[in-house]
Amino acid sequence: MKSFAFGFAYVLIYTTPIQVLYLLWIGWVIMTTEHGLLSLSTSIFLEENISFLYHWLYSWFWQSWLDFWWGFPAIMLGGFKLVGSTLFGWWLLNVARKMD
Repeated sequence: MKSFAFGFAYVLIYTTPIQVLYLLWIGWVIMTTEHGLLSLSTSIFLEENISFLYHWLYSWFWQSWLDFWWGFPAIMLGGFKLVGSTLFGWWLLNVARKMD
């Protein structure tokens, strides 16, 4: 269990730069298109920029659930995920270090 906790914590921490690049990409799309900071939803962003992923996820998951979560602004949802997963990773790393 300890090794799993370490591994998962490191994955959460080490994916932080990827999430930062994702937020920078969203910011670039906002600045270069007619979308605004709060008008660019995650659904619109994925459909316009990563359409294969958008359509693949809609074929696998419950569409109403995706519509709810992807209705939020992309910059807000990405920012919450960045902060939440990084903080959770650091917390889990501290917990894993204290395990026997």
